[in-house]
This record gives sequence, structure tokens and C-alpha cells, in this order.
Amino acid sequence: MAVYQPDQTESEPDRPAAVRASLTVLVTRDVDGDLSDGVRERLAAIDSVDAVESVEICGLRPALNDLRVDVDAELLVDVPPDDAERASASLSDGFGVKTVESVRLR
Repeated sequence: MAVYQPDQTESEPDRPAAVRASLTVLVTRDVDGDLSDGVRERLAAIDSVDAVESVEICGLRPALNDLRVDVDAELLVDVPPDDAERASASLSDGFGVKTVESVRLR
């Protein structure tokens, strides 16, 4: 019986990428909970985000209907674990994400 052992150079698509991202998200003014809860909720709603591990609020700019929140977040993103560019693109596509400044692999 042959046993399959993956090559060391193969990426592991089943394992999400652990990233630290600096981004700006839009949070509605009437969000349940506090601002941090609103940011977590917005990030968790992105299709590619498996988990929001931590958020650090770095700035806040009120707008007419929402709050623009600058945040550093540690996330697990459903992309190959060595592909920061794809993680950045998937976060940019998320509803309520205004800008993605940087994404670094952890």
C-alpha cells in the first residue's frame, strides 16, 4: 500500500494564511456593541476571513452615515498560507473595506 506524502514545496491550500493587516473599514454608527465589536463584525463578514483574532483601532474619522476606522488586525484568511498578495486582494473585495494599506504574513 502506497502512502502519499506531500512534497515540502507544495502549498497547503486547506490551511488559512495568518496575516496582520492594516486597513480602513466603514462601520455604521448604530452598530451593536462598541467600536471594536463593529470592526470585528465587519471583518468577520468578509467571505475569505476564517477568523478575526485581534483588532487594534489606530484612528477614527466620523462621516455622515458611518465611521471610518483605521485598524491593525490579525486575521486568518482563506488563501494559501504564503500568498500575502492574494490575502490583500481578498480583503480589499470585502464589503465595507475602504482601503488595505498593508498585509504581512505572520
